[in-house]
Amino acid sequence: MELPFRHLFKDILIYGSGDIILKATAFITMPIYTRIFTPEDYGVWSFVTTVIGLLSCILVLGGDSAYARFFFQAKTLREKQIVTSTWFSFLALWGGSVIILSLPFTDFYSLWSFRTDRHGMLFLLSLLAAPISLMNTMCGQALRNQFRATLFTFLNITSTVMGIGCSLYGAVILRMGLAGVLGGTLLAAVIMFPIRLWTTRSMLRPVFSLRVLRNLLAFGVPLVPASLAYWVFASSDRVVLGKLSTLNELGLYAVANGATAILGIFYGAFGLAWSPHAVQMYEEQPEVAPVFFGQVMTYILVAFGILCVGIATFAHELLVILSTPAFYPAAVAIGPLALGFVAYASTQVTASGISLKKKTKYIAMYSWIAALLNLGLNILFVPRWGMLAASWATAFSYMFLTIAYYLTSQRLWAVTYEKKRIFRVIGLIFVYTVVVPFFPELPFILSIIMKSIYSLSFVGFLFALGILDRREWTALSSVVRRWVVVAGTVR
Repeated sequence: MELPFRHLFKDILIYGSGDIILKATAFITMPIYTRIFTPEDYGVWSFVTTVIGLLSCILVLGGDSAYARFFFQAKTLREKQIVTSTWFSFLALWGGSVIILSLPFTDFYSLWSFRTDRHGMLFLLSLLAAPISLMNTMCGQALRNQFRATLFTFLNITSTVMGIGCSLYGAVILRMGLAGVLGGTLLAAVIMFPIRLWTTRSMLRPVFSLRVLRNLLAFGVPLVPASLAYWVFASSDRVVLGKLSTLNELGLYAVANGATAILGIFYGAFGLAWSPHAVQMYEEQPEVAPVFFGQVMTYILVAFGILCVGIATFAHELLVILSTPAFYPAAVAIGPLALGFVAYASTQVTASGISLKKKTKYIAMYSWIAALLNLGLNILFVPRWGMLAASWATAFSYMFLTIAYYLTSQRLWAVTYEKKRIFRVIGLIFVYTVVVPFFPELPFILSIIMKSIYSLSFVGFLFALGILDRREWTALSSVVRRWVVVAGTVR
């Protein structure tokens, strides 16, 4: 039986194209905002959105994963409509109630955060946007579950462009500052909400099932601690750097994270495409699913390994193009952060048995252990080694996470991993990434040439060691041809 790699790759390419456009569109605003806001304004903005991000982890209740899992378990359209309508109505009621209870305390949040209550309006606007953004996200998940990748991507791009436009209008034209930015985000979310509901109307009916809700909550609620743990991953190293090292180290680390965010584009595209395909394969073709998952794991490591080695190798040159000499030392942290991304990407498969068997308590438990490991390593080593310690702490934490997921998932539902290929590619990625910082300093052009040869040799070893062979080359050529067709269709 032919495994559905073609459909998976097509969706990855569609999601990826959209994500690239989103990142590029958002990048355009940077020269504008840096001219109308001070660094202190940026700090206030970042703090408010970070706190609301933590709240969003709680509001969603593992909603996207729970919804996808039970959507594909439903066998009929009627059952899918019951799952969708029950979950959407509950999340709307839950999110709205939490926000209503929080609104009277916005001045207190500002006073606690900044020792002044003058930023209460920023918390107010962000809180109002949170439940609407949540429901917009769930409507997007409904499109993903129906494999409507093109429409999903189009709506995301539209929403982002509208959000940027409204925010710029509020901040620049109306001169409302940060309130204009956050107010614009809220306005765009409100405008997009009825449009997104309309696109998912076939899945919505005036029905509600307590039994379905109990099953959804039993699956989704244990994912909340995991979401909080990932929030710790994203923020604790920055807090420790700021407190136990220097603000200069923190700034360099932020730049290094920004450089490795290139990997995030591909991870986001893969994650959006993979989840519905994985659940559908498990439900509809259980006899071939373990082999399919195992092959996908190999391709994840190969694809993200190539990206990791490429970014780590050209880290200095990338910073030369994107920044000033003051930020060039950030290059040493890019390699370890890229390794962490490879491990993070692999969790899409290593955690599959836990998710598919609805044992999400393990995801919560291991996520918190990994988050605490990350925090502990940062506290121990950041005072001496600064951002380099923070980057390696992130890498080791994600390595622990994927290994823990793998060991438990294999007991619950065994994936047929291609172990020889996997061990070889992991070793190759690690060696090539670790060696890069020991390269001698060379003139820019000569360095580009030498590093290009180095990167190409990595790809050569993928074939020489049997990690890839003629089958993958043929498949890749086919995918590229289809990508051209898909790109032409999207345009």
